[in-house]
Amino acid sequence: MTAVWCVFRNYAAHAVEIGGDITPRPLFFLKPMSAIVQADAEGQADFGLPDPHDEIHHEIEMVLRLGDDLRPESVCIGNDITNRTRQSEAKVKGWPWTEGKSFRESAILGTWADWEDVDYVLQLSVNGELRQHASTALMLHDIDTQLSTLSDWYALSPGDLVFTGTPEGVGEMVVGDVVEAALHTVDGRLVSMLQSRIG
Repeated sequence: MTAVWCVFRNYAAHAVEIGGDITPRPLFFLKPMSAIVQADAEGQADFGLPDPHDEIHHEIEMVLRLGDDLRPESVCIGNDITNRTRQSEAKVKGWPWTEGKSFRESAILGTWADWEDVDYVLQLSVNGELRQHASTALMLHDIDTQLSTLSDWYALSPGDLVFTGTPEGVGEMVVGDVVEAALHTVDGRLVSMLQSRIG
């Protein structure tokens, strides 16, 4: 992979819950390779918090990996870890969001599966409590729109990852929490799984 692209506010209810506006076109930010934590074959991918005194949130997302034709080749469930304390400060002061979104171990990836051009269901629970559950049909900017925007404005490469946005229900995680996430087809077939214990 050469880049990790993350779309901004792609579910309306999430934009409302964080007090943000809905953008007329897909907008993206980037994460570095040091952000990636890849789950093993059983879906386990543990990670640590950047600063246990800050408020750290989970943001579950469908993640695409692009093939040689720059189209989706593989799909997995992912957790876009957000330092809400640093992000909120950056918003107020007009600073870049790098501290809030692109720190080490802030992009957790589940098990990979072949891409199917269908709607998927994302869900995430913390210590057994369901917090996020939504269909990708609710995305404001669909996959084709996201990829065409990236192609028009930037240079995509085979192996690039695209985090496609988080639905409502984002919330805080603390040391010791067990975070479980999954991606299903709408008929209930498991596509990707992810379980993390926060150290």
